[in-house]
Amino acid sequence: TCPCALSLATPAAVTAATGALTRSGILTTRGHALETLARTTHMIFDKTGTLTKGKLQLVRLMLLGNQDEEGCLSLAAGLEAQSEHPLARAILVQADQRVSMEDIRAFPGKGLEGFYEGKRYWLGSPDSLSDLSLESPDVKIEPGETLVYLVEESQLLAAFVLRDEIRPEAANTIRVLRSMGLEVELLSGDRPETVAHVAEKLGIQTHSGGMLPDDKLSRIKELQGQGKVVAMVGDGVNDAPVLAAAQVSVAMGGGSQLAHASADMVLLSEHLERLPEAVFVARRTLGIIRQNLGWAIGYNLIALPLAAAGWIAPWMAAIGMSASSLIVVVNALRLSDNERKRSN
Repeated sequence: TCPCALSLATPAAVTAATGALTRSGILTTRGHALETLARTTHMIFDKTGTLTKGKLQLVRLMLLGNQDEEGCLSLAAGLEAQSEHPLARAILVQADQRVSMEDIRAFPGKGLEGFYEGKRYWLGSPDSLSDLSLESPDVKIEPGETLVYLVEESQLLAAFVLRDEIRPEAANTIRVLRSMGLEVELLSGDRPETVAHVAEKLGIQTHSGGMLPDDKLSRIKELQGQGKVVAMVGDGVNDAPVLAAAQVSVAMGGGSQLAHASADMVLLSEHLERLPEAVFVARRTLGIIRQNLGWAIGYNLIALPLAAAGWIAPWMAAIGMSASSLIVVVNALRLSDNERKRSN
């Protein structure tokens, strides 16, 4: 008999596939990721930092209160000092200095709250103004731009308009994923108009904007309730609960540490075109595992009766057992052939 071939069938294939993906810039952190990715039916993307570069640039600052531009930037930078959100980096780059805010609290999908010299300050999305009993002013922005407001107590101080760039490889990645039979969705906390603009550019038909983390979580559970296998791709702190809830999750390499800890795979290379490659390798891995198991079981079913009948000498059995294990390992090593894998 050759129990070694049976025991090597799965780990040899998974190890070879994991090594191939790591060399391509995709780190697999959990054992079930490859098997689940191979069975994925829906791939859901976040927008900022995932389909876009996540390098927001401040394009306009509109004053709405009694603070000057430098003061508004200083207050906003104070609120964003400890944040990992791309918006924070855009503001911190522009601010020459920042005030020392106290008791800063983050409200996922809404904004940040902090206190300075006894006054409460808020930096958040237009939708969050209703929670502050404020009306959103009529600020005109272009498609693809993001708008946030700075508030002091109950007075609007400024509106920040930021823009992000779509990753150049995003459109082709979406096209290839769809050609592989996957349903692609875009879920984002950004304005619905901005999300619709990005979705149209990338050819994503199913999209939703203005979504809080709980809304994204509900959508994933809705799909899972329908028997779908969901893969989530994101990068930020807000995505951590959603990444953890999906059957398989991929975090962008430049994302937050919390997102990395919640994800099953990390896209170290930041190149989205590696995602279809990961799906292809995962599907191919399952095929190799089935081949290995089929060979190992078939060998034993044939070898045992022949050995019991005395038709196989001990030296033949030794060679056969070693050859069976070797065949399983060599078959698994086909997954590590990057050039052949990409050409297929």
